[in-house]
Amino acid sequence: MSILDPTQITLMRAISGATLRNTVLSNNIANADTPGFQPSDVDFHATLANALEDEPEGVAGVTFAPEELATGAQRADGNGVDSEAEAAKLAENGLELNALTQIANSRVQIMKTAMGLG
Repeated sequence: MSILDPTQITLMRAISGATLRNTVLSNNIANADTPGFQPSDVDFHATLANALEDEPEGVAGVTFAPEELATGAQRADGNGVDSEAEAAKLAENGLELNALTQIANSRVQIMKTAMGLG
């Protein structure tokens, strides 16, 4: 049994998904000049939403995986990365990751205060 409530566990899984997405989007940008490279993304929102619908207590075991996007080649060398779009997604994801982290940390601080530790 965990001392963490389902909301905190869900926040931690969302942070994990957003972190993986950050890595994948950074990889897309890093490979913007690699011939034949196709971008990937991580839809952790849908994965978490499905897990919460099926079994709210089962969110702790949710895993995330990158999926290659079916963008098709945008350039003659077969590369499908739109650097500007990827940078915009990365910025948006960074803001979301920051917000999730702040919320999770605030909830931990509330628990510490309630236990007389903070």
